[in-house]
Amino acid sequence: MKTTDTMQSSTAGLIMGALLMLVGFWGLLSFSWLWWGLFAGGVLAWALAFGKNSLAAFRVPRKLWTIPIAVISYFVVGILIGLLSNFLGFHWAANPANGHLNAIIFMLPFMLMGEELLGIGILEGAQSKGLSLSTSTLLSALIFGLLHIPAYWDGSWFSTLAHVLLLQGVARLILNIVYLKTGKSIWGSWIAHVLIDLIALSVAM
Repeated sequence: MKTTDTMQSSTAGLIMGALLMLVGFWGLLSFSWLWWGLFAGGVLAWALAFGKNSLAAFRVPRKLWTIPIAVISYFVVGILIGLLSNFLGFHWAANPANGHLNAIIFMLPFMLMGEELLGIGILEGAQSKGLSLSTSTLLSALIFGLLHIPAYWDGSWFSTLAHVLLLQGVARLILNIVYLKTGKSIWGSWIAHVLIDLIALSVAM
């Protein structure tokens, strides 16, 4: 269901944008030197998908207090899910970036903006085609989680799916909520994403 602030998009633009996003995400996962792939693909995809509305999501964020709440919520949920996974006997793969914060710290903001363009792009694209806000948000989280399968593959489909849906998928839900609560500002979800990764990677060093 479209609302008054739904970003308008063309079907052809969404398809071409989705392909660019997939290529950029594949490059990010496959080649260390293509760390900028998702960011570059995301920028081009947004221009193709949303045209003159591309900058609408880059408004100044409101309700900044939602950002620290989201960061805290992510780690609380993550700890609970981690305890559940241990109880169930899962042996989930670690974040490939663990132990490499110093090497990627200047790349990280661009990489995470690429992920935000991907996640929010799915949300806005789906809503522009008539899906409800709740359905679009869930679809964004589902696709975002599934795209992380190669990075977190642990040899078991069941275990890996549980991992990416419960951690990356739920993280996307939290970040989508930040985006919406800060006035549909991608800067809001990006700031929360950067803080989450900086804290997580610092702890893992």
